[in-house]
Amino acid sequence: MDYGSGTRIGPLDLDVNGNSALALVGVNGAGKTTLLHMLLGLRLPTVGQVSLLGIPSGRPESRQGVGYLPEAVDFPERSRALDLLRLHAGLTRSALKSEQDFERYLEDFGLELTDKPLRIYSKGMKQRLALAIAMMDCRRLLILDEPNSGLDPVGIAMLRRKLDGLKSQGVGLIISTHRLAEVMQVADRAVVIHGGKISGDSPMSEFADFNAFEKFFLEKAG
Repeated sequence: MDYGSGTRIGPLDLDVNGNSALALVGVNGAGKTTLLHMLLGLRLPTVGQVSLLGIPSGRPESRQGVGYLPEAVDFPERSRALDLLRLHAGLTRSALKSEQDFERYLEDFGLELTDKPLRIYSKGMKQRLALAIAMMDCRRLLILDEPNSGLDPVGIAMLRRKLDGLKSQGVGLIISTHRLAEVMQVADRAVVIHGGKISGDSPMSEFADFNAFEKFFLEKAG
């Protein structure tokens, strides 16, 4: 697949089972975020084809039941968390309906002051809100791009708990990150991306410890 300006992705195939987490790892500029954008139909290839869950990625039905957290989140500062959650619920099949439903849901992500403008939120609070929105209707697949960004240790523990819960419900996870230690904690399989192609692919069970995984990554990441 070509994406403008000579940027080349693939050919590659990411096979993600329900109740498992696949980590996309690679150095900056390896093509991880571009690949996710193409899967979601946010960028279209000039040459080649992209499909998500067996459906061409440009079709809206390919994203049904798919949650997505972008690498960079930029909310309108005058908006409230409750307003954004209500808007997203109206666009999906979310079971959340009432104000109390929304407030309880956000509290489970450690969010308070949900009726206040987002300009008072810290970066970590905005990341928690973005994760909450991404997980509202991810019945089939959740795609996360650098999900730990801005989170403190308590927030990271919350995220791990949420991801474990989704896997237990049969949801597949694709997590793009360059934080190898976190991959050791949450992933079942690691795929190394280098130059827009898969240069390494291994179950995490193959690595006895972090040093073994780090060595594998450095060998495959170029």
